Amino acid sequence: MPTTLRGVINYTSNQPDRLGADRGREHFAMTLNADGSRSLRSHCVIQDAPLVERDVQLSVSADFVPQHALVRIRVGDRDEGAAIFRFDGRRVHSAGYTLEGEHYVEDHELPVSTGFFVTHPIQADAWLLASLAAGPEPGIFQVANFPTCSNDHRGASGPRLCIHEPAIDIHFLGREHIHVAAGDFDALHFCYGDPVVNPMGSNRAGEHPRYHVWTSAEGHYVLLRARVDGYMQTEYELVSLSEGATGAV
Repeated sequence: MPTTLRGVINYTSNQPDRLGADRGREHFAMTLNADGSRSLRSHCVIQDAPLVERDVQLSVSADFVPQHALVRIRVGDRDEGAAIFRFDGRRVHSAGYTLEGEHYVEDHELPVSTGFFVTHPIQADAWLLASLAAGPEPGIFQVANFPTCSNDHRGASGPRLCIHEPAIDIHFLGREHIHVAAGDFDALHFCYGDPVVNPMGSNRAGEHPRYHVWTSAEGHYVLLRARVDGYMQTEYELVSLSEGATGAV
């Protein structure tokens, strides 16, 4: 019988003049189906101006390959966009309307089938790492030419199918036992980018600062903690997590 994990992730600032300040929140529900497939529903709010509100529904196969997604975003007080994405092997079908009011329908064929589809909820970022199939030892994985609904670092554009062409090195740093507000967990520690260096990054230039992510180690890849350094200086922490029958109130 399917079960659902429900969680809340707090967004805070690490900037010296705003240390610990509330930046927003993410509520998610992760349904675990009997055949191993999963679906994720996330509602995310970034309070920093311009405010970004995001609703995402994402379904993946048992090995975390994306199947379908719905993405709705609202930026500021007025601009809103929404899109649907469907994956069929290497082909992605997409339709929607963007923040700029453009309506579109398009297909794109990827070089290879991918487990990487960036929709921008922090929990969805944790699911991306499942596709790496990291082993017991630290290692480095490279991903390139992967689809996303927005190349903006806050996901505050589109939503429209984009291909992130530059390669990203993702470092698996190993297993740790960590404590977050939701409890104590065995965790997998990843870092987008080389953890030894600390590039500031630039959203305008498309350079993302290093991004540390800790996920649960039991195979569900629940986001436990994340930290973005560089020019962003943000922190994310799981503050509550519960499991129950799917459909239960």
